[in-house]
Amino acid sequence: MYEVLLFELEGVLADTGPARRDALLRSLADEGLTITAEQYEDACAGFPVREAAVAAVAMAGKSLDATGLDLLSLRAERYFAGTIGKGVSLTPGAREFIERAAPRVRLGIVTRASRRDAEYLLGLAGWEGAFETVITCDDAHTQKPSADPYEVALDRLARRRHSRPARILALEDGPAGILSARAVKIRCVAVGRVPPHHAVKADAYVPSLEGHTVESLGDLVERGREHVR
Repeated sequence: MYEVLLFELEGVLADTGPARRDALLRSLADEGLTITAEQYEDACAGFPVREAAVAAVAMAGKSLDATGLDLLSLRAERYFAGTIGKGVSLTPGAREFIERAAPRVRLGIVTRASRRDAEYLLGLAGWEGAFETVITCDDAHTQKPSADPYEVALDRLARRRHSRPARILALEDGPAGILSARAVKIRCVAVGRVPPHHAVKADAYVPSLEGHTVESLGDLVERGREHVR
């Protein structure tokens, strides 16, 4: 049914959520700003770093100019890089899912991560050659929830072999990615720690890839299920 699977690397395949959260909270603290972990998960998780920073500052009841937001985001990126440099775990079932899917469908990455971080994470997993295309935040003019990252991915896929959007499935871990995929008419499965009010924006939801196949995800999507538990 599906010819292409496009993954958000962070959250769907690599368990970077806690590292992203802690990096931003630490950067906020450097500015004397505080939000709770729960507030972060509700308003910031799954967004590109700068968008998450904007939401966090607003939630803290403060304001920063563009330069301040840039500095806040850059510090968060540095703290994140320092954390993942010590190692990152894959999400439950991710390795097995990729191993089963790779011989049967085309695989790609469309991630909010930088090229440097994406290559590092893929290298840690031993997946340097597993994905036909890898689109990072460095490849798109605007970030998720903009359609741009997925439009770039579709263009690069088409250079090798065209696949209709109806034959492509996105796997995302947050609202920005879900909206980005839907903007180019690609169906989407929400994966992982996605709050219910965000998960319902996708075509289906699974807590992890553990035990799933391309067929089982396709079945959830085609039957219109939104299993938000």
